[in-house]
Amino acid sequence: MHANLAKVTPPGLLEELVAREAFGRAAEPWEVANVMVFLGSDLSSYLTGEVVSVSSQHP
Repeated sequence: MHANLAKVTPPGLLEELVAREAFGRAAEPWEVANVMVFLGSDLSSYLTGEVVSVSSQHP
């Protein structure tokens, strides 16, 4: 569990969110950054109006 998340999230909520994750953990900063790099690159040039969730949660 990330120390920064623990500082700003009530313990019960953080445990609930982690339990929903398919990988049983929060995303690492580099995992979120990879999506941001992709969205800022030419590889995402055909995406319009999309919502991208950086999460292993199921809708």
